[in-house]
Amino acid sequence: MEVILIEKSDFERLVGHIEKIAEHIRKSESGKSSGGSERWISGMEAMEILGVSPRTLQRYRDSGRIPFSKIGKNCRYRLSDIERVLEAHRIDGTEEKPDGLRRQYLVRTRKPENRRKKT
Repeated sequence: MEVILIEKSDFERLVGHIEKIAEHIRKSESGKSSGGSERWISGMEAMEILGVSPRTLQRYRDSGRIPFSKIGKNCRYRLSDIERVLEAHRIDGTEEKPDGLRRQYLVRTRKPENRRKKT
């Protein structure tokens, strides 16, 4: 093994360059994962995942609940959007906090959360 001696300032500058390269790689990788490589699914797959009928899926599109892209006659959905809808409507039976209970009540009764009575 060959030993190389360098000054402390040169070593610190080298480490700084390595950190910049590592940060650039991290940014590049995160851009790829959130960019165009996301999986798009068909309406049939979306209905299967959500457990809804074609008409219900159409209502979700019309109301803006699920974003979609349309190519010709075919609608496509991002898998992450479908997962987001599922998470937003998840009901946790162990919830004890008032805000969580209120949200679950609104999900169960299908009442929009932004509609509050004015007193």
